[in-house]
Amino acid sequence: MSSEELPQDKKTLFSSLVQKKHAETDAQKIQNRILQLKMEHEKVMKRIQQDEERADEIYRHRVEIQLKKENKLKQKQAQPPPFSLAISHHQRQILKKIKDDDLIKKKSDAKLFREQLKKDFQSVQMQKSLDQEVYRIKAIQVKEEERQSTEVAVLKMKQKREKVRYQIENEKDQIIKEKKFYDFKISELEQQEQLAMMELQNSLANQQFVQKKIEQAQKLSPSDYEKQYQNNNKNAETTQ
Repeated sequence: MSSEELPQDKKTLFSSLVQKKHAETDAQKIQNRILQLKMEHEKVMKRIQQDEERADEIYRHRVEIQLKKENKLKQKQAQPPPFSLAISHHQRQILKKIKDDDLIKKKSDAKLFREQLKKDFQSVQMQKSLDQEVYRIKAIQVKEEERQSTEVAVLKMKQKREKVRYQIENEKDQIIKEKKFYDFKISELEQQEQLAMMELQNSLANQQFVQKKIEQAQKLSPSDYEKQYQNNNKNAETTQ
């Protein structure tokens, strides 16, 4: 559908939107151009500042050169006339004094160097003695630690043996107690065995008696059987 076919209100709305979009685009373009102009302005100002600094630097450099030339010219004008013989003699004395002072200084430095070497040697010897003493003390400490370690090991071994011995003694006492208990129990059982054997013998004898009684009951008459076994019963009661 083309814009001519749209209703009038929609045409107006669409046209307004298009115009608004164009206005926004134009405004953005203008803002971009302003920003670009400001950036160019900042670049120009920066170059101006750099040029001014360069000009000041060149100026100061040329002033320094000019001052050096002027000072050199003044020094040249202020130089004294050629030395006379008296001044040369004085200079020789000064040079001799400088040499003597330098020789004294060298001797003093050599003396200080020898003294420093002596001190260093003494320090080395002292350090060596200290190292030897430290080594000796460490050796003593090692021996003492070994001795203590040996004593501890011996003590532990002794304690272990004592513990084993104590355990063995306890086990031995326990075994002795158990043996006594079983000895007593065996004695009781032997007595019970003897009683049981006696009872068995009595039972066997009684069994034989009863078997004989059965035989007699089969052989004897009732009156004879009664007489015999009644008398036996009376005798048995009398014995009891």
